[in-house]
Amino acid sequence: MDFEHNYFSVLHAVVNNAGIRGNQFYDDFLLLDDYKEVWEVNTYGAIRVTQTFRSLIKKSSGRIIICCSASTLFPAPTYGPYVSSKCALQAYANIIRYELEPYGVIVVVLFPGTFQTGLHVIQELHRMIDFLWNRSSQEIRNEYGNDFNVKAKAFANEMLSKFLSKDTAKVIDAYYEAIVARRPKLSYRIGWDTSLMLVSNLQR
Repeated sequence: MDFEHNYFSVLHAVVNNAGIRGNQFYDDFLLLDDYKEVWEVNTYGAIRVTQTFRSLIKKSSGRIIICCSASTLFPAPTYGPYVSSKCALQAYANIIRYELEPYGVIVVVLFPGTFQTGLHVIQELHRMIDFLWNRSSQEIRNEYGNDFNVKAKAFANEMLSKFLSKDTAKVIDAYYEAIVARRPKLSYRIGWDTSLMLVSNLQR
């Protein structure tokens, strides 16, 4: 693409922040298309952006900022499409970090916890659960129990009430430091629940 060469002479940083939740539920209720939809944005989207501007970043010895997710530290049930897309993105970030190091490029990965964003609107989560439940076969519904969708919505309510943080300024501060700090960290775990996820994972 010629876009970056026509509009930029020096580029200090590229920030890959785009992400969607997509459909999330037990894998028995999901289709391959549910995975493809999320990977197209969360994984391939970030790769496309990075490759588009990579030559300019190499010339300026700049940095690439990639937003993954704290959920990669402790993959939990029902998060298959989202977490798998972010795990793949994390692996991509680690690989290009080594590849671009000779050019002085810094690759920084952010791991935000559970913050109040468009990914965690409880009404949308309820609608998604109902949609996936109704889309599934009667055989699957019988296997899980006829009130499983009700239990799933109650569980979502409980989890968000316990872990959802409204202080999104912490995420913004991490982005700012990753972009402007002379020696940024290679990774930022943001939010108190990221420590909890890490400890839980170590105990498994």
